[in-house]
Amino acid sequence: MTHLIAMLAARFQIGWKQAFLQGTLLPLCLAVFVCSQAKAPQTAAQAQSRDALQAAAGFDKLFLRDPCTGQNPSQPDTCIHDQAHEKSFAFGGKSGTIYDVTLRIRGIFEPTTIMDGDTPNPSHPFFKIGGRASTPDWSQWRIEISEPKQTYWLNHYPSVGHTIYKEDFEATVSVAAGATVVIRVTDGNDREIDNSKGGPDRQQILAGVVDHPLDGQMLRLDVVRVKAK
Repeated sequence: MTHLIAMLAARFQIGWKQAFLQGTLLPLCLAVFVCSQAKAPQTAAQAQSRDALQAAAGFDKLFLRDPCTGQNPSQPDTCIHDQAHEKSFAFGGKSGTIYDVTLRIRGIFEPTTIMDGDTPNPSHPFFKIGGRASTPDWSQWRIEISEPKQTYWLNHYPSVGHTIYKEDFEATVSVAAGATVVIRVTDGNDREIDNSKGGPDRQQILAGVVDHPLDGQMLRLDVVRVKAK
């Protein structure tokens, strides 16, 4: 008799536990799962930030290279190259809006000299806004914006010479919705300073972008932030 009572009690406990799990814990677990899958509603500020970043997507991870096309025995630390390269895109955004786009700019450049123009950040004197090139036979790296119309120079130096400079800095450009953006390098002659040659300023890389030295010169842009004015 005692044994029979013990068996019945054990079955009652098991049944009670199963009912508890099904009736209480299971709905609770489902509620936790549903809540974990639900996304918080996006705020207006978050949506605006997302839209602004999307407007500037053409800038992000843009890579422009000026490769060598042949050797130049008369100046062994240079090479022959094509005298113009460019990439362009239409900026997005809301019509009538101007955006401040902060870019991370990385480059392996030869120098050029820009007369006049503004230097917004004295710690990055190679970045100039406006002005004109006074050394047309040296490669000029720049960003051109159709509206507000402006040229942003990336490799200004007070003097020119056979040196490769590696730059990594942030700068802000202003772009109107719908503007045409052109990233361009031009050179007045068919020779460029070649990064692939020997020397203390050569064989440079852009870590995470170009992890082995390339010939010629190059530019990489990444979007840091975008803000509507």
